Amino acid sequence: MSSASKFSLLILAVVFLNGCLNNARFTSLEPGSVITQPTTAPTKQLAPTSVANPEFYLVKPGDTLYSIAFRFGLDYRKLAEANAINQSYRIYEGQSLALKEVDLGTTQASKTPVRGPETTSPKVNAPVTKVNGQKVDAQATVSRPAESPNNSWKWPHNGKIVRTYSSSSSDRKGIDLSGRIGDSVLAATNGVVVYAGNGLPGYGNLIIIEHANSLLSAYAFNEKMLVKEKDQVQAGQRIATMGKQGDQPGLHFEIRHNGKPVDPLGYLPKR
Repeated sequence: MSSASKFSLLILAVVFLNGCLNNARFTSLEPGSVITQPTTAPTKQLAPTSVANPEFYLVKPGDTLYSIAFRFGLDYRKLAEANAINQSYRIYEGQSLALKEVDLGTTQASKTPVRGPETTSPKVNAPVTKVNGQKVDAQATVSRPAESPNNSWKWPHNGKIVRTYSSSSSDRKGIDLSGRIGDSVLAATNGVVVYAGNGLPGYGNLIIIEHANSLLSAYAFNEKMLVKEKDQVQAGQRIATMGKQGDQPGLHFEIRHNGKPVDPLGYLPKR
């Protein structure tokens, strides 16, 4: 091979080596070297669509109007009004609900029949309809016990408060109480069970009780639920046993007024 050919090959080798060393796929093995990032921009990944506050909700098996309203912080009566659902509160699997509230105002009053004199306690339609894959007529009636005038509330458990309510934090809608697995969970005041299931994400086995004055109480992460929907309960009645919240025994307790979380300590007796 001539000297000129050798010189040409040497030049080509130097050019090739220089290109490799400047390519992002080749990195130096010397200590402290910086890995060169690819010059080609990576493919942009779209953020997942938020479902925290969707405009519509597709009814699934196990849902009730109460559980859906509770999940999205809505008043079940105003949610029903917004979706032209009558006071049977009947929903069915696959139904699309607009997640909004309509002010009841005079519209609701016009739908309420005028009652004549009664000698027995009034009966009202139980607003609970559990979906089981088909349309369900829920016209069963129950008596709703009236609360005492002083609206007496009891602690659902006597455990230590390990987490308090905060109106500015979306993950502190109630209070958390410590305890032991199997401890009794008590109804905080008189009412009717409107939900008992585990279909709400983040609540485990959940019981929701409706009370007078547009109030609901909720008891989450139960080990066993000892009541069922439409059961009447009294203040202090054992309704469940305590389960685990995360990896620790505990009860998550909420009170809601017109569907919105409020501070339970404003209702419970002072300790």
